[in-house]
Amino acid sequence: MPEVSSKVLGSSDFHALAQEVLGRGGSFRFQAGGSSMYPFIRGGDVLLVESVAPARLRPGEIIFYHRGGTSHMVHRLVRRVEKDGRLIFIAQGDNLVGADAPIFAEQVLGMVVEIQRHGRRMRLGRGPGRLLNLTAYRLAPWRFWRRPWLIRLGRLPWRCVQGLVWRKA
Repeated sequence: MPEVSSKVLGSSDFHALAQEVLGRGGSFRFQAGGSSMYPFIRGGDVLLVESVAPARLRPGEIIFYHRGGTSHMVHRLVRRVEKDGRLIFIAQGDNLVGADAPIFAEQVLGMVVEIQRHGRRMRLGRGPGRLLNLTAYRLAPWRFWRRPWLIRLGRLPWRCVQGLVWRKA
């Protein structure tokens, strides 16, 4: 997962701030760490998360949630399940083999709507950014970035597509 970087705030302060801001319907920006969402999200990327009603979430979207205590994750939603009238989500990092433990609606704090990298940003809600996000969702099971021969084959088209999507911040 891109784990949440808490270089400035301690994890409990970060948790309290994220919960307060997103709980009031605001947006929240932070720097991600880790590599579980590689290549879509990389360590050092700045993510913009907005509050969202869990019922509006659809597979393919990237969610920000807490796993209990003050541990936070950013992973792609791969499945929604309704069981006994309760909404349950299954999420997985693009670069991980297995899915996370089930996530309950009350654990979801928001949805990633923008990624900022090297002074450029990509909006995920609409247009080319949404298309790239959904394409990454569909390609994630293949994990093409783990196979060296596919990396060389796919590097040029991936960079061309990213050039169309990323905008100067």
